[in-house]
Amino acid sequence: MLAWLQAKISNGLRPTTARSYRQHIEQYAVPIMGSKRLRDVQPGDIERLLRTIASDPDRSRPLGPATVRRVHATLRSAFASAKRKRLIAYNPCVDIDLPTAPRPKVQPWEPAELGAFLDSLTGDRDSALFELIASTGLRRGEALGLRWVDVDLAGSYLTVRLQLVQTDAAGRSQCPFCGETHTESAFAKPKTASGEARRVDLDDRTVGALIAHRLQQDAQRVQWTGGAYRDHGLVFARRGGTPYPPERITKRFSQLVRAAGLRPVRLHDLRHGAASLRLASGTDIAVVSQLLGHSSISITADTYSHLLAGVGKEAAERASALVPRASDLLAVDRCDHSVTNSVPEGSSKPTPGSPKGPLACSSASAPPGTRTPNPRIKSPLLCQLS
Repeated sequence: MLAWLQAKISNGLRPTTARSYRQHIEQYAVPIMGSKRLRDVQPGDIERLLRTIASDPDRSRPLGPATVRRVHATLRSAFASAKRKRLIAYNPCVDIDLPTAPRPKVQPWEPAELGAFLDSLTGDRDSALFELIASTGLRRGEALGLRWVDVDLAGSYLTVRLQLVQTDAAGRSQCPFCGETHTESAFAKPKTASGEARRVDLDDRTVGALIAHRLQQDAQRVQWTGGAYRDHGLVFARRGGTPYPPERITKRFSQLVRAAGLRPVRLHDLRHGAASLRLASGTDIAVVSQLLGHSSISITADTYSHLLAGVGKEAAERASALVPRASDLLAVDRCDHSVTNSVPEGSSKPTPGSPKGPLACSSASAPPGTRTPNPRIKSPLLCQLS
């Protein structure tokens, strides 16, 4: 299996995926099933392995359904490769009963909580980093891999081209900017193909935070003399210019949350919060999916379906307003009749300049006709109240 993994890495497997595959093989597959020959592995062996990692009390901790399914996916891919090479006659991972793993409902901070957290960062060196993630929904690695050449402050947008990923010794690669090998991180393409080279628009507050951060970064750079500053062009980097270890930023976020006295959430929940705010503002889910760089809109819908109830109600009302109904036309006729027959006492004609017909029931800016921008305006009761 390790030979299969190495071949996948040579063919361009993303570092984060390679790290996950290696963990599944070395921590689960080899210790539990490593003594068996490849051709001797049966579906029952795979099922026993999955049951073991899901419940064995001797392991560091039982794995949840989602992780069990990921381990199974790794094994299935490895055995599928062996079958293509005619090393085995069939894939023993096919048709295996797997535990159900419903996508968990995200519970990001409420707007007031997010505002309190961002306000608590005033003067903190990393405040612009968390401001950016919270407003744009960038992944941790995408924010840490962002370079100034990919940020257009005048145009108020950025382009996601790279991500910085946590690596182990086996997953390290040569840095494309300094030529060295960083011990805890490596640059890679974004997580999904749809997330590559995607444009992300910035609001004025975030642009202001990035400008202030750039000025601070430039002031710190001049303090390094003799070529000690290792410039990678990164928007967010260590004081000496080298990349942040991603796990360090996650720990830093947890420290800041505790210091602010707020409900504990994960760093990744800032991304969920950004998506939730966009959906709550009425942004189309397809636009949100593109913003987040999801591989498909179904992932966005599955993740945030429980947040779409209000949005769906508004969409239903707008759709209904486009369909002319006889009851609506009748309401307009009644309204028209009551208005055209209402005349001042002692007069046989309507007051000059008084509205006639459907215009009497609608806004002055609405076009004439039997339909109005909002079908509720056609109600006789509303006409009388007006």
